[in-house]
Amino acid sequence: MLIIVSHHFLSIIQKKNFVKKFVKFFFSFCLCSFYCDFFLDILVDLVYNFHVEEFNVYIKERAFLAMILSVIEVYKRETLGLLLGHRGENKFVIEYAIPSQTAERMFSWSEPKTSAIERMTEIIENMPINVIGDYHSHTEFRGDRARAVPSGEDIADMRMGNVHIIIAVNQKSKSKRWRQNKDGTISGTLSDYHIKISAATPISDYKFKPVRIICPSATGIFD
Repeated sequence: MLIIVSHHFLSIIQKKNFVKKFVKFFFSFCLCSFYCDFFLDILVDLVYNFHVEEFNVYIKERAFLAMILSVIEVYKRETLGLLLGHRGENKFVIEYAIPSQTAERMFSWSEPKTSAIERMTEIIENMPINVIGDYHSHTEFRGDRARAVPSGEDIADMRMGNVHIIIAVNQKSKSKRWRQNKDGTISGTLSDYHIKISAATPISDYKFKPVRIICPSATGIFD
């Protein structure tokens, strides 16, 4: 009887050890897979950002002026508009910027009227030019300075193959000459405002790559 009981407990202990080993192996495998996927994502991003030719966007003078004037016109409220131009290999050329006059605007967001955008798009389809993206502004809100960085909602609204421009507008503290920054943005002051412009293009769902802005008509302006 004692021998039978001893064998029974030994069997239970062996099963328990097997379960512990299995659980340990399972969690080790899951963690390994998690970290492999995590580091793989980082590696892919590094390869894309540093080994793929950078994107450039060339902004013509008329487009630059249209964007600046439209964001200053409704300062303290966001504005948005369409970008018309041409696409090339890793580059965009913005010929025109068309502000949406019927968009609903608030301090921290703006929403275009779908019917109005559709009417504009139908007209543009009959012209030798393409809609290649959009632009919108970020303004100071409740004491927080505006930043030319896409929000989560901005990223979700990006469309593959398009360029998306953000214009951050703040009250200036001192005059600064317009220049191209190391991060590919351009910035400077006009009248009472400090303005910074950034551009981005999506590379996958919820991921984007900064686009270097080239705008000779802006660089060097000093108010």
